[in-house]
Amino acid sequence: MIFYDKGKAENTRENVGVIKGKIVGRHPFTGDARPESTAFKMIGEMTLSPGASIAFHVHEADEEIYIITAGKGVYTDTDKKEYPVAVGDITLARRGEGHALANTGDGVLSFTAVIAE
Repeated sequence: MIFYDKGKAENTRENVGVIKGKIVGRHPFTGDARPESTAFKMIGEMTLSPGASIAFHVHEADEEIYIITAGKGVYTDTDKKEYPVAVGDITLARRGEGHALANTGDGVLSFTAVIAE
């Protein structure tokens, strides 16, 4: 099953909710548009501009994985401990845990985000 269409429109948000700065996302599906009988709520290719961040937030009813695909940044885990992240790193916030991500590099920080129940 293939969901991703490279021609899908980008979704750009800036300084909204937990987003500080600019984030660009491309999502094959989210929310109600997701396939039936799947635990996945959202899958997206995300790009944080230099200096942009996703503020600390808690996943009460789901889990989220970030797979870093370009750039470098700082990941904050549920205990508010910070870790440098770069290409190839994978982070996980389990149900009930919180996390944050900041782009600390000069270029974009790109990652695949997956949210599942």
